[in-house]
Amino acid sequence: LLLLRYAVEGSWRFHLHGLDAAVPSVLMHLMLYLGSVAAPFPFARFPGYLGPSLYCASVCYQTIASPLMLLVAFSMEGGSGLPQVELWALLGVATVVLLVGASLMGCYMVPEYRKTFYQHKSLKTLIKWTWEERKVCTVGDGTDASRADVLAFASWTWPPSDQVRTWLEGWERWEREQPAWFTEKWKARLRHPSVPPEALPPALKRKFDTANENKERYRRASSSLIRSPSLAVSDDDAGGRSTGASAKVVPK
Repeated sequence: LLLLRYAVEGSWRFHLHGLDAAVPSVLMHLMLYLGSVAAPFPFARFPGYLGPSLYCASVCYQTIASPLMLLVAFSMEGGSGLPQVELWALLGVATVVLLVGASLMGCYMVPEYRKTFYQHKSLKTLIKWTWEERKVCTVGDGTDASRADVLAFASWTWPPSDQVRTWLEGWERWEREQPAWFTEKWKARLRHPSVPPEALPPALKRKFDTANENKERYRRASSSLIRSPSLAVSDDDAGGRSTGASAKVVPK
């Protein structure tokens, strides 16, 4: 899966923000592999996971390999002691349920979505369509909401930096209008170190840098106040009227 991801997407890292580091990416691909050979759920056809073509291949592989694995198990030493009739019957029923269920799902599904279960589509292709054409998504309606949803993915999956930078020039308008997707969590995502600097407009980058500097200044001031022994007030210094004092920095 790592090699397939690299060949198709140009990166083997996982597509979700926070899981795109080396170790989480390897673990996620291992989980997807185990899931594809055990119980390939339909969500795995999303291009960021297995993708439609690989998902379809995993379902076909399991359907064909299951009776072969039973034959191998029965041919091995001790296989004669297995309940062969019951196991064959169980596998036969499961296969029929699979085929009938897949057929019913295909018949009653919206025709244009059938190809999402077998036709190859890379994550890059999906991101391009989502950025340019999609109008409705989970965070709202319209192009802005759809593009905001795209930037919730890992930064390596984003469209070209010049396109992202041009779109982010609407930041001041969003601050005035406050759309539903323009949340603190979403804004913090753009300040993450993994975001390419060239994807941010110069004015927005300066704004982020100033906010980070103020945050670091406040952190250092708070730490110095906590460590400073001059802040401790003894009972004698307070004239016996208090047991101590504490200092607190209130950010502007």
